[in-house]
Amino acid sequence: MIPLSSPHVHTPYCDGKSTAAEMAAAALDAGFVSLGFSGHACQGYDPEYAMSAEGEAAYMREVRHLRKEYDGRMRIWLGVERDTFAQADRSLYDHIIGSVHYIPCGEHYISVDGNPTVLADALKTQYQGDGMALAHAYYDQLAHYIKDYRPDIIGHFDLVRKHNRKLELFDEADSAYLRMARPAMEQAFEGCNLLEVNTGGMARSGALEPYPILPLLKHWRQLGGRVILSSDCHLAKQIAFGYEKGLALIRQAGFEQITYLGTGDALFEQAALPRI
Repeated sequence: MIPLSSPHVHTPYCDGKSTAAEMAAAALDAGFVSLGFSGHACQGYDPEYAMSAEGEAAYMREVRHLRKEYDGRMRIWLGVERDTFAQADRSLYDHIIGSVHYIPCGEHYISVDGNPTVLADALKTQYQGDGMALAHAYYDQLAHYIKDYRPDIIGHFDLVRKHNRKLELFDEADSAYLRMARPAMEQAFEGCNLLEVNTGGMARSGALEPYPILPLLKHWRQLGGRVILSSDCHLAKQIAFGYEKGLALIRQAGFEQITYLGTGDALFEQAALPRI
């Protein structure tokens, strides 16, 4: 059994449902050795999904308090999930998850994982109904952002497929789609070599598998990238939701080791995947 951990957890300071204390208690009960909080960084739009300046300060205070409370039982890390157009002082945080949720849409930003009706309207008005064009905009932005910003972890690499079953944006198995996503992954690798295998979509939106899909995860291994398992948890009872399937995907992609948040001073540690 590998050490249980997650670097990616949300609370009501952004769009999470359970308090930081509830998340920590659930993680300890589940046998976690470490836990990383990762509130959505401040941004000037969709305020219900991100921390306010006042909320960010309170968030940091609470997580630091929990770190002391759980000292010797479970290592707690103070992280932030930063979107392309968000703001975060990385010197204040232990780790940064670099993610893309929004792409420019006229004078506004559109969330690729938000309201599917709004996304469908943007698809028609901005991309002439071409889902592959929308995906290209997403991957182009993600690749440049990760390469330039150099976060500690890349968040849910192929998040653009969240509403794919409902909106039929593109065929995930199509070679044309993979030829688009793989170069973006290669460019992102230049800025960060640690990719999360994220089970959050399985817990919250009925996804059948984690992010990213197997062909992309195999490509990441071929590049020499590392992986970290993440629940992207918003509700305490789902703290390790989908981990069995996530680990199976990691093994299927050919990885022999997994990274997890450290239990001491080092941010990351490595563990060998047990053979089945």
